Amino acid sequence: MDILAAIPQYGFWLLVLLTVLVFVHEFGHYWIARRCGVKVEVFSIGFGRELFGYTDSHGTRWKFSAIPLGGYVKMYGQGTNLLEGEAGRAMSEADKAVAFDYKSLWRRAAIVVAGPAANYIFAALIFAMIFAVHGRDVAAPVIAAVRAGSAAAEAGLQPGDRIVALNGSAITDFKQVLEFVQLNLDQEVAVEIERNGARQTVDVKPQVSLEKDALGNDALVGVLGIESPAPVIAGVRAGSAAAAAGFQPGDRIVTLNGNEITDFKQISEFIQANLEQELTVGIERSGAQETLRVTPQVTVEKDADGNEKRVGLLGIEAATQSERVELGLIDAAKEGVVRVVEVSGAMLKGVWQMVAGIRPARELGGILRIGYYSGEIAEMGTWQWINFAALLSVNLGLVNLFPIPLLDGGHLVFYALEGVRGRPLTERIQEWGFRIGIALVLSVMLFATWNDLVFFDWLGKLRALFT
Repeated sequence: MDILAAIPQYGFWLLVLLTVLVFVHEFGHYWIARRCGVKVEVFSIGFGRELFGYTDSHGTRWKFSAIPLGGYVKMYGQGTNLLEGEAGRAMSEADKAVAFDYKSLWRRAAIVVAGPAANYIFAALIFAMIFAVHGRDVAAPVIAAVRAGSAAAEAGLQPGDRIVALNGSAITDFKQVLEFVQLNLDQEVAVEIERNGARQTVDVKPQVSLEKDALGNDALVGVLGIESPAPVIAGVRAGSAAAAAGFQPGDRIVTLNGNEITDFKQISEFIQANLEQELTVGIERSGAQETLRVTPQVTVEKDADGNEKRVGLLGIEAATQSERVELGLIDAAKEGVVRVVEVSGAMLKGVWQMVAGIRPARELGGILRIGYYSGEIAEMGTWQWINFAALLSVNLGLVNLFPIPLLDGGHLVFYALEGVRGRPLTERIQEWGFRIGIALVLSVMLFATWNDLVFFDWLGKLRALFT
């Protein structure tokens, strides 16, 4: 899909995402503030001029504003509010009773941390719902093949080895291996394996490769050079695109448009992101490598919610490679919390790798790229989009906890210092802190936006319009 032509669609899904996630975040602040006896004057989705709204019985103005890139809650008596600051005036005892700045330190801290906490809870609930509805796919972490010349081959890993742990962390699913390696680019990994009933540990340093993901974007990938027992074709439907292209049962799909394929899920995602486009498929048949070309057939199907969507079909059936484990509500809830912790850890590690220079800073994306991904993933299906919303909710909660003045984490740092000193920091120190925070946040936003423009090659597209 041409990006310029798809801007209205991408913009729609971006606005839906931002509205939901900002509401969740700000409602966390609002709900705890009300529990702590603070009067909330404004609850705004967006910034700038009010478009529409209403005032509730508690005197809170709920509104949508003209610039839909965020939101805020304005609490009465919050002296450091930069959006609708209080005019300095003497407060009566009744005013002080509902003013933010006159609340105890722990109440103010609770109100501030409630925003990120709401994002985490929201994400955990979404993940739990996905696990409860769809269960969990588990593929045994057993090596089916080791590529010649790979990091795994040099370390002595063999087909049939079962990976038990990576750097001491237990492994129960082959997907965990791929995720772990991706988070430890260019770092030696201690791989504990089980071979012929005995356990041993070998050190493997993943090779780093620049590859394209399912959406066609460049990404640095850590590669061990091992393969799971997949993706092997179990059947080819008569009259399908795959049958016309010459696919056969027993073929193992190795690459799609030059991108390595390790499970059938990657195939379906890749096809969905490249509808009506001819694909170059590398296969392994009877020990020999071959290349086939196929254009998926496009059909309209209904998803689980009854919504119609266009789907690309090759007409192949997967050999059994994993099992779906059904989860009860309690287990699904536990898995939802675990997933939030895993995603947070992955994000923190990714940020650190950018700071350390392991990952290129161009991977830092901004609002334009979020809009692009939201539109593309919405095309893949409702559940994929809901999962993406949960990932962004974790991201929003985590970023707001960074110890940068202006963000929630910066407020918490000020409160920690207040607790140590026994009194708040001076207004001048807080003012300079917020100025530095604004400068940092704006700098990161501008840098991320520039990355987005380069990512989409919009500058090249604009030049093409005038040449």
